[in-house]
Amino acid sequence: MYRLSYYPWLTQNVPQEVIAAQINMFAREIEVQLTRLGRAGEQVRVLPPLEVPEQIDQIVGGGADIALMNPLGFIFARRRSGNVEAIAVAQRIIDGRRGIVYFAQLYTHKRSAIRSLAHAAGRSIGFGLPYSTSNFLIPAAMLKEAGVHPLAGFSRVEFLKGHEVVARAVYEGKVDIGAGHDGVVLDLSNQPGYGDASDVLIQLARSPPIPSDPVVVSVLESGERGMLKSAIVAAGNTEVGIGALKIFWGNTQGLEATTTEFYQSLNDALLALKFEEMDLLPRKRTL
Repeated sequence: MYRLSYYPWLTQNVPQEVIAAQINMFAREIEVQLTRLGRAGEQVRVLPPLEVPEQIDQIVGGGADIALMNPLGFIFARRRSGNVEAIAVAQRIIDGRRGIVYFAQLYTHKRSAIRSLAHAAGRSIGFGLPYSTSNFLIPAAMLKEAGVHPLAGFSRVEFLKGHEVVARAVYEGKVDIGAGHDGVVLDLSNQPGYGDASDVLIQLARSPPIPSDPVVVSVLESGERGMLKSAIVAAGNTEVGIGALKIFWGNTQGLEATTTEFYQSLNDALLALKFEEMDLLPRKRTL
């Protein structure tokens, strides 16, 4: 039996019970593909969702065999254990084409009068979670490259826990600048009450390509890992698999085989910003 882990917070406008149902459908599709590879009767059990810090502990500690992870969570897991490997990557439609990268952006409201990252200094900014790749890490690297410290360079920094929450905060004037994936403004414009978001929220900067979300495995012998990789990639490209992952990761078009090396640029960004795991992954305190 394989144990499949996932995190709960990416698609905030989808109820958790719907996401859980879709992840279970994906797991059943993996079982179908394992049967086709000669592993009839092999089960994939979906574990309860965990926040990213706990999911990292789980995959590193042997509590899960397969994990749907965010890119930065995978990098921190890999730093802790060489047994954690990326085997598949989510495909999305970006710039009208299917691909395995996406982009981050920094954006503002037209009324702010901010028109470049240099003008952002001293204003307020909203990030998502500190361990989000496009909702914090890459925008932070973009700001640093523009000469604005991603934390000390602002009058106020808020971590608002999600792409859509940040976009709403910028739209409503609660923060001057927002960080997120480059489709977040369009997503907001499709929500009731925010129909003009694409007109009033403007992009200040777009990132270089970011590796898309990985499917990760842990502590598997190479032959078994190769078999499971084939099953997972095949499952992610069936009609059922694509539909399930589209609900979870948003706009997913399927899976493509990948390797751990594909994610090296994110480790480079962490090194450039001098961020360590304890800086970005809050841990629950015990009394």
